[in-house]
Amino acid sequence: MLCLQSCVPTRYLGEDEKLLVSIQPEGLETVEPTAIQALYQQEPNRMVLGSTPYLGLYNFGKRFYDPQQIQERIEKQEARMQQQIVEAGTDSAKIQRLRLKFESRIDRLQEKKTEGNFLMQLGEPPAIYDSTLMEKTMDQIDIYLNAKGYFNHQTNYEKEVKSDKLVYITINIEENAPFRYTEFSYGIPDEDIRQLVQATANRSLLQLGDKYDEDVLTAERDRLYTLLRNRGYYDFARAYIEFEVDTSATGRAATIKTIIQNPEQDSTHRLYTINEVYFKTDEDRFGIPRDTIVYNGINYVAYRHKYSPDILDKKVDIYPGQRYSQFRTSATQRKLAELDVFQFNTVLYNRIDATTDSSYLLNAYINALPAKKFQETLELGLNYTERIPGPFSSIRLRIRNIFGGAENLDIGLRGGIEGQASFTDPNRAVLIKEFGADVSLSFPVILMPFTNKSLLSEYSPRTRFYSGYTSSDREQYSRTNYQLGLDYIWQITRNPLRPPVMQFIFSPVNLNIVQGEILDNNFRQSLINNSEGSRSLIESFSDGIISFIGFNFIYNTNDFTQTRNAHYFRTLVEVGGLSRQLGLDIGYNNLQTFQYAKINPDFRRYIPLGGQRYFVYRVNGGVASPIFDSKVLPYEKHFFAGGASSVRAWQSRRLGMGSYASVRPVEENGNDGSYTVGLERDYSLEQPGEVLIEANVEYRFNIFSFLNGALFVDAGNVWLLQEDVNRPKANFDFNRFYKEMAVGTGFGIRFDLAVLILRFDLATKVYDPAGLYGNKFILNDFRFSDFFTRNSQSTLQIGIGYPF
Repeated sequence: MLCLQSCVPTRYLGEDEKLLVSIQPEGLETVEPTAIQALYQQEPNRMVLGSTPYLGLYNFGKRFYDPQQIQERIEKQEARMQQQIVEAGTDSAKIQRLRLKFESRIDRLQEKKTEGNFLMQLGEPPAIYDSTLMEKTMDQIDIYLNAKGYFNHQTNYEKEVKSDKLVYITINIEENAPFRYTEFSYGIPDEDIRQLVQATANRSLLQLGDKYDEDVLTAERDRLYTLLRNRGYYDFARAYIEFEVDTSATGRAATIKTIIQNPEQDSTHRLYTINEVYFKTDEDRFGIPRDTIVYNGINYVAYRHKYSPDILDKKVDIYPGQRYSQFRTSATQRKLAELDVFQFNTVLYNRIDATTDSSYLLNAYINALPAKKFQETLELGLNYTERIPGPFSSIRLRIRNIFGGAENLDIGLRGGIEGQASFTDPNRAVLIKEFGADVSLSFPVILMPFTNKSLLSEYSPRTRFYSGYTSSDREQYSRTNYQLGLDYIWQITRNPLRPPVMQFIFSPVNLNIVQGEILDNNFRQSLINNSEGSRSLIESFSDGIISFIGFNFIYNTNDFTQTRNAHYFRTLVEVGGLSRQLGLDIGYNNLQTFQYAKINPDFRRYIPLGGQRYFVYRVNGGVASPIFDSKVLPYEKHFFAGGASSVRAWQSRRLGMGSYASVRPVEENGNDGSYTVGLERDYSLEQPGEVLIEANVEYRFNIFSFLNGALFVDAGNVWLLQEDVNRPKANFDFNRFYKEMAVGTGFGIRFDLAVLILRFDLATKVYDPAGLYGNKFILNDFRFSDFFTRNSQSTLQIGIGYPF
């Protein structure tokens, strides 16, 4: 029914009505088409393969839409609310609860009456072509092009009607050469401000030869406003700044005069100095005086001083005698928020009477409301691996300000079950049980000898001590990991109102004790068979001590929702087992000591295309190798490919290595009674590698409302560093590695539920470098039903959040 409705989009139109299905800008050379598309005053109905499915969905939903019936329900709810309020009498609390309950119901009904039912909201109403709206669109395009400096542009549009009812619009735009800046001047009567503006002219966003752009002029106004607010001008407002533009000169020249007016009541702008700073750390109790502690010139006032002034002082950038600064104000708020011991904080200023005519003073009041001492977080969920779901749960307890120095103690317990195919029988499911616990204690300073807690104090430093325990019980093996670590964390923020751009994590102490047991003899034999080369795989399962020094650097200009034009770069460096080189013997009870080095860079690029559309790509790589006299890499330090955040057409950790294929014999009985033994791919074993290369490309778009889609292509593989006679072509070779990049593609559906993003990615293999019998291009083997059966061609990956 929906298909029929979509294929006949004009059946519900009136006699003189036509459906707008396309607006296409033509002739653009430097202006982005997405910028023009954002100016349309009437959005055309979206077409897919010659039909309008969104309009069809709207029309289908309209069959069940009765606004009169909804209005009757609204009136019924209003009558019930009034009746119950009368029955509540003088109980004001009950009346308030009744109003909240009924008003929320009425609001939902009003929205349904205005926006339509659920199907109508998923679809889109008919875009009846309106020539007046088209003229307004052309006016908006002219305004936009003028704002971008194309004062001599030419525009017109052409209308084409197909099938008697479908309107196609072509907008013809001739940009012509833009106007450019040829001269700058100033009209600033306040001498101090004029000198300040001219002294920072090299930082101006307006430069000679640049194209005229009103958006850049607005940004330059913001820069000047911020500059003056950070230099003591507390009363300064944006309205004082204006630009006088002259384009009358020949040669497409634009001259700009920057004007900063004086306030009406004064001949100059007032400079303010901080007189006193008061820091309040608890809620008001009227009629009870607070105690005051003066530390480093700041008055800390509280009924009970629960926070160390020494620690708070390192988070405050506002001191008596300073010029007022909006930057220092915002930085103070951000640093206090990062402590995670306050529910929220504000910084307010009061003007006080000046002692002289030329001195203007402010008192600063920092108000920080404490957060709850204890915070519990419970998480319940479902893992989905190889089409066998398994539950998991975790509970965390945070205890804030445990020693009075804004320290936070975190205690966590977690456990879960995953389903995977059996190693011995792929048609049988087995449960993988994992549980663990961890404790971490973080301090808001760098705790290091001879630093008096001031090291990196401008960069929100933290010291974190960590201890953890993890136990994994699989069909093939069991493994227990005890962890002990020390991390130093700091970050750099360019703008106090935005997340940090750079984060650094230095881990000088990391000690892991790994103990395990191989439970399946077939698995043991498989490891032995794959361990006769230069690198011993079975030795990586030995009990051992893994000690390492690590450094992690993250550069990120994106936000949580990943909607900015942004870059992301992360690199991890680890060197393990240096204790032996330093003469320290940390061996215990015959545990093996691993020595290794590992590096793992990861680059991502996010490019908005307009209209909730994004192009995202990622390149991820790494190398890990034993060093010094060690011949074995710890199993946990290998690289793995495949899974929900890797090459999604392969199951987690099952891709690789190189063009080597793990195979197993399969018995086949023919209809004629014949018996043969063939080979098939064996995906039961994880494929640990020492070299990783991955690349992902994803086009993200909005389907409707909270439902987003994605088209993606993934490529990658893992390799060994050295040749292995038992695994031919599993090693990395510059002459052939690019031929061994496995490729998968697919389609993703993402439910953006505000608090989380639930992701379903359906992926299928395109190119398998380890394909049997030379059959490497295997896209032709795709069947849609494979997503819901156990197979080696296609997978359904479920995840929380974006894959990258």
